[in-house]
Amino acid sequence: MKIVVTGKEGLLSTHLQRLDESIVGLSKEEYDITQVSITDKLRSINPDIVIHAAATTDSNVVNKERALAITTNIIGTAHIANYCLDNGKRLVYISTDYIYDGTRGDYKETDPILPYNNYAWTKLGGECSVRLVPNHTIIRTSFGSTIFPYDAAWDNLTVSKDYIDIIAPKILQVATSSFVGTVNIGTEPKSMYEYASRRNTVKKDSLQDSLNFSLNVDRYEQSFSN
Repeated sequence: MKIVVTGKEGLLSTHLQRLDESIVGLSKEEYDITQVSITDKLRSINPDIVIHAAATTDSNVVNKERALAITTNIIGTAHIANYCLDNGKRLVYISTDYIYDGTRGDYKETDPILPYNNYAWTKLGGECSVRLVPNHTIIRTSFGSTIFPYDAAWDNLTVSKDYIDIIAPKILQVATSSFVGTVNIGTEPKSMYEYASRRNTVKKDSLQDSLNFSLNVDRYEQSFSN
């Protein structure tokens, strides 16, 4: 089974390649997803599975450079989807928990969605094309580097986010399965402060309004837990 992952230098791609050295990482310089030619380049590799992790993820960049975000996150994803559709390949798309509106938490995959910010809107645009690939999986998730990098964290933002070394194995497990559809991947609900405190000493901070992006992960647990 040949697996490629886009966004070679990204956090998720790096950890997936550590988990399985046979995974081929595709760099932006060689495999620009915004160009139609990406389909020919993928055809030359002939992977069985494409894990599409490349994206413009910084919400500030998305807000300032919206054309870039559209081209990368929506059009680029459509190019990948077209390749998988035309060649009968499996496509695993990394989406975001910000697809949900953040008002109540415990979101199931079947719940109504209302992207929280412009970044999430672009990820929803990507989801739309991915869903047209018969053998697809959309993973809604959130993860951070192995150490929380800031000195303060919000105590009224609830998440299912976890560190990349915890989330990446779950993503690889789903990617290499036969699961088709949308699945939430995360861990138990926790405040960002609780999350940060597990691997760093941080101070409490608060958002003006409380938010809850926690995920219901029953579908993952029922399908993949031993």
